Amino acid sequence: MGKARTDFYSTKGESLTRTHHSCPKCGPGIFLAEHASRRSCGRCGYMESKSESRPEAKPQAPKGKPAPKAGSGPTPAGPKPSVPPTASA
Repeated sequence: MGKARTDFYSTKGESLTRTHHSCPKCGPGIFLAEHASRRSCGRCGYMESKSESRPEAKPQAPKGKPAPKAGSGPTPAGPKPSVPPTASA
């Protein structure tokens, strides 16, 4: 189930404020779902990362084996070049 529409607003005295972000594609009134690391729109599929609130955070490398760098791996397997026989006189 979803949240009640009243959970998307908070009141302080006479003022009413939105507690969630609106979708930039769909417009005001369509709120983004709050996930642990992202916000997403259930209507159009728009998604934004929450990491933009921490600009000093560097992207982390995926866990597991690191990707090989270009040119640093073993040479491709194949026939070795043959050395021509030398002429002996």
